[in-house]
Formats: sequence, C-alpha cells, structure tokens
Amino acid sequence: MKKHYKRYLSIFSVVSILAANTTVVTANTVQSLNLQEAITAAVSKNPSVIEMQKQWEVKEKSIPIAKAQPNPELGIMKDDIPTSTLDPLKGMMTEFTISQEIMNPSKVNLMGKMAANEAAMAKQTYNDKRIELYSEAKKAYYDVLYATKALEVEKENQQLMGQLTQIAQVNYSTGMVSLQDSLKAQTEFSKMTTDLVDMAAMLAVTKAKLNVLMARATDTPFTAQEEFNSPPPNFNLASLQKTASETRPALIGMKSQVEMAQNGINLAKKEQLPDFELQLGYKTYKQEEMMPVKPDNWKVGFMVMLPIWQDKNSAQIKSASAGLEAAQASLNNMENMTSLDVQMALTEAQSSWRQVELFKSTVIPQAEQTYQAGVVGYTNGKVDFMAVLDSLNALRNAKLGYYKAKVDYEKAIANLEKAIGKPLVGSL
Repeated sequence: MKKHYKRYLSIFSVVSILAANTTVVTANTVQSLNLQEAITAAVSKNPSVIEMQKQWEVKEKSIPIAKAQPNPELGIMKDDIPTSTLDPLKGMMTEFTISQEIMNPSKVNLMGKMAANEAAMAKQTYNDKRIELYSEAKKAYYDVLYATKALEVEKENQQLMGQLTQIAQVNYSTGMVSLQDSLKAQTEFSKMTTDLVDMAAMLAVTKAKLNVLMARATDTPFTAQEEFNSPPPNFNLASLQKTASETRPALIGMKSQVEMAQNGINLAKKEQLPDFELQLGYKTYKQEEMMPVKPDNWKVGFMVMLPIWQDKNSAQIKSASAGLEAAQASLNNMENMTSLDVQMALTEAQSSWRQVELFKSTVIPQAEQTYQAGVVGYTNGKVDFMAVLDSLNALRNAKLGYYKAKVDYEKAIANLEKAIGKPLVGSL
C-alpha cells in the first residue's frame, strides 16, 4: 500500500511540473486579451453588426429614390398604315412624344419623410445590435474569467488535497488513523482530477463563444486579463430609467416608427390631391404625289389624374390610422419593458454586489479559519478526516462563490448597460 501511495505522489509531482512548464510556454505564445479589445472586436467585426450596418446604408441610399419623380416616357407611333400591309414603316404619319408624370409635390415630400423614418429605424437597429454585442461580449469575457478562475481554484484545492493525503498517510503509518482515511484521500484526489478535466472543457467552450462574438476562429488561443472595473451600484433608478428612455436604440427606433406611421396618415390624406402629366408631341407626314400636303406640327397635352374614388382613399386613411395606433402601442409597451429591464438589472447588480461584500468580509475568512483549524486538529488526531474534507470543500466553494459574485456583478452591469442603451463603464 505504501509503495502504491509513493508511486501515486510521484505521478502527481510530475504532472504538476509539466503543468507549470506548459503554463510558462503558453504565456509566451498566446495573445493576452483585455476587455476593451474584446468589446471593440465584437461591435466592429461581428457579421451580424456588419449586416445591420449595410441594411441601414441601403435605407439611407433609398431616400433620394423615394423623393424622385417618375422617369419620363419617350414614345414613337406610326399611323395611317395601309390595310394592305402590316409593315409599320409604311405608315403615312409618324408621331414622336415625350411625357412626364408629375406627382403632387406634397406627396413626394411625405414619401421622402417616410423613407427617412425608415432609415432612422434601420440606424437604431444597427445601434441596438452594437449595444447587444457589447453586452454579450462583456458577459462572455467574464465567463472566460470565471472558468479560468474555477480551474485555478480547483488546482489549488487538489494541491491541498495532496497535502491532506500525505498527512493521512503519515497518521496511518503511526497508527493514529485507519487505512480508510488514506484511501478516502486518494479517491478524493482522483475525483478532483476528473473535475479539472470538466473545468478545462468549460473554459474551452467559453473561449470559443467569445471568439465567435469577435468573429474569430473558435480555437483561436488567448488569455483574458483579469479586470473588474465597474463601480459600486450607487445608481439612481429614476435617473437610469430617464436615461434609458432617451438613449436606448430600440426605443428611439420605435419613436421613428410612430413618426413614420403619422406621416403615412398624412400621405393617405394627400392622396385626395391630383397628380399631373405633361405631354409634348411632334407629328410628321410622308408626302406623296397626288395627295394634299400635310405640314408637320406639334402637340402639347396636359392631364390631371382625378382621385374620385373616395371609398378607396377613406380605406387608406383608416388603414394608416390603425398602423399609427399599433406603432404607438408598441412604443408604450417598449417603454414599460425598458423601465422593467432597468429595474431588474439594477436589482441584480445590487444583489451581486452585496454577495461580493459578504464573501470578502465574512465567508472566505471563516472558511479559511475552519480549514486551518481542521488541518491542525487532524494532524494531532483530534478531528476525523471527513470533517477536514468538508472544510476543504467549503473553502473551495467560498473562493469560487466570491469570484462568481464578482463576475455576476460585472454581468449584471452589462445587462444594465444594455437596458439603458449605452455603456456605464468603458465605451463601444
């Protein structure tokens, strides 16, 4: 049994040395990524942001199209074609015409305004996607930090477990404890090795997610720098809600939608106004013997398109009015949801901050004292092994809980920033 135990400890030592060497090599070759770099890459290179940007550009470029008059029409007509032929070139009269439809300027103006409203909505959709990716990248970054820390804490815990294993072996060799304690220690050490594998896999997944947000290959190696920059949550709820109503892109976009719906009603009412068409023509005749001479001449025409179908126009106005009511209802709902989102995010941040303070000032110091007392007691044979093991696990959970509370606080701040539509810390 002692021989097997020494071999076990030897393997542990070799693994520890290899892990340390690997860490040194990795640190020299892998990119060190900070939070702002991750955010900048996500909000500028992510394909979904680029897609929204291009859709906004499409809408912007469409504004002149909406305000343009229809293209003129150019025509040529052959008349007085003999019945004995189907050849249009035999026609005795040729008429050239050019016509221009002129939409009522007030209609054109409103169509331009609606196109501008649509472009403004597309711009806010783009901005909303940027703040969404800002928040997602920030949360993914802190997921990486937590997974890294969890792996680090588990390694430290395994080292402490190795020390307990050595103490158990010494106590067993002196007859202070039974063989069962030594076997339990070795079993627990092996279980921790399995946990390390799971945590390493979790770290790889969180890194892959952040790489995807930054539009990089999922296996691009990097290490995340530890940053906890957010200030305490001493924010005023009413002030945050007011800020959100003015800066959240989704809300601004919906306000543009309401404005576009109102312009739609105005346009429907303007459909009662007539449109016009101007025509200019030139006729020329084929001169033949024994036929009277017909001189070439001009033709000028002016037409008015009369909107006499009032039932149709009335239906257009009612439809546009319903659209405005729907847009206003959506805006009201978004305002209410924004207010709720801000309150929930702030409450979450305040709760996480209290947990940070509690772990830092109370839980971790108590867990460390309990563990140290347990080790001393077990070394002297006054405490059983399971009590020490429980205190070791409690210390690990306290360290992880503290770090998770810090991470959760930063993620809650990211949710708060998304709710108000702009960063509270850092920049886009």
